[in-house]
Parts: sequence; C-alpha cells; structure tokens
Amino acid sequence: MQITSVVNQKGGVGKTALSVGAAAALAERGRRVLLIDLDPQGHATTEMLGLPETPADQPSLAKALTKTWRGQVEELVVPHPRSNVGTGGAFDVIPTSPGMFDLIRRLDQFRVPGWQLARVIQFANYDHVIIDCPPALDVLTNNALVATSGVLVPVQPDRTSIRALRLMKEQITHLEAMVERPPIAYYGLVPGLYRRPISGYAVTALRELEQFGIPVLPHVPLGVVMNEAAARGMPVTTFAPETTHSAAFREIARALDESPGAAPAVPQAPEQDFDFGDFITDVAQTRNTNDNGARKKLYDLLPKRAKEQ
Repeated sequence: MQITSVVNQKGGVGKTALSVGAAAALAERGRRVLLIDLDPQGHATTEMLGLPETPADQPSLAKALTKTWRGQVEELVVPHPRSNVGTGGAFDVIPTSPGMFDLIRRLDQFRVPGWQLARVIQFANYDHVIIDCPPALDVLTNNALVATSGVLVPVQPDRTSIRALRLMKEQITHLEAMVERPPIAYYGLVPGLYRRPISGYAVTALRELEQFGIPVLPHVPLGVVMNEAAARGMPVTTFAPETTHSAAFREIARALDESPGAAPAVPQAPEQDFDFGDFITDVAQTRNTNDNGARKKLYDLLPKRAKEQ
C-alpha cells in the first residue's frame, strides 16, 4: 500500500484539488484508492466531492485518532458515487467530522505523538492512500508525514512558495530523525493556480523551484472547469475528462503508480495513552508551588483515576 501525503503549509496553492484529482485519476486506472480528508476545514469532503461530514454520533477519523473509538478502518469509509472507476478499482473517502477542529489539542496529549494515523490505516486494503493535509506544519500534518511513503507538493510559481518549500523540507528532515523512520520520498512538485500565458516572474520562480532537485510534474493551471466540477460534487476527471486539467491529473496518477514506495512499519511497542490522573497531579503540584492565595491546593480536591494494580 502506497501512502501519499499532499502537503504544503502555505494555503491556497491547490492542495485539495490536487488530492481529489490524483485520487480520482488513480481510481480511473483501476486502482483501489482511499482519500483521507485530514484538513479540519473539510473542503475535500464537502466542497470538492459533495459528501456530508460524518455525524457526531458516528465513528469518525477524529475519534479513531484519539482512541475514543477503536473499530475497523472500513467503518470510517464512504464510497464516492460520482466518479469514473476502472475495472477492479475503487474511490473511497474518509470524510471530515466536527471533532477535527479540536483534534490538534487532543493529539498533543499523547506521550508518543505522530503514529496515530499510521495505526488507524495500517490494515487498510488499498493500492493507494491519498492524504489531504491541512495548510500548516502541525500535529495533523506530522501524523500524515509519519505514515506516508512520499509527498506530493502543490506550489505556485512565486517566491513565497520557494520559502515554504524550504521550510517544509526542514520540517520533514527533523520529523524523520525524531520518529526514526526511513526517508520520505518526494514524488514531485505540481505547479498550479496561475493564469496562462505564464508570466516572466512565474517562469523565474519555476526555475528556482527546479533547483530543489524534486521532479516537476504536469501543471494544473487555473480554470473554471475545476469550480464547475466541484459544484456538482464530481472530480474533474469525471466531469470534464477531455480537459487539460484531467490530462494533468492522469499524468500525475501515472507518476504515483510508477513510484516505488511502501508505508513505513508502525512501531509495535504499546503506546501510552494520556493519563488524566497524572495530568491533575502535575497541575496540582505546579499550582501549589506557584500560588500562595486562596486557590492553593484546589487541584488536590479533584478526583483521581484509580491506579491499576
């Protein structure tokens, strides 16, 4: 199973459009594809694919990542009904849910952050998993990078994208060392969100981006057809299969299909969950040390979880 994270901490670079387009084009090639909407904004779920958010009372990705729900990953999956899928293929989605906005704070409570998403999807039965990451180098993006085989990076041909790419590479290098995982592959840069004909400024920026040594894949320029497809809850490869945008996504899918890479092995050591009792004890000790007023020893009155023998 190949896991690809579509990542760029810079917002507005076409990340979600690339995630959906590449996933749909892979499914069109007859591959079993799972798209994970890890962005709390949920644009891939609701805006691009026309799917509802997971109801609050149902199993969700947010609950799975925080271990408040511990079922099979298949229970989180929703098939997309409006996509062209090749023989033997599938286009499934793990949608966003209301709990995603609070997820960053809750994931920070784990003693060993980073491997939660990898553990949720490690037994998924797909050829490709595409992760639409949030526009930030936060704990959610770190979870995607820990689990991933490689990354696709959407970029705009401008100087801000050059700086963002440099920062992202530094973050990935640091993360690889922190969790002791194999190096993450760079499957390619995908320039987009520019108008044709391309300006001299954009051409210069593209040349600087090429100096990073990462393959530059087909461009996905601005086009009203992308908005029209999203308005109907369809990938552009299904809505307008003959457009240059669809052709670009198919070339990107081919590049992913031909890129070697498997998901890193998930550590087998049991992860220690957040301990509420220990948290209260730590807070109480800090409060008692620093507070000489009426609230001193207040936290000592809070209930503690009984320790298991």
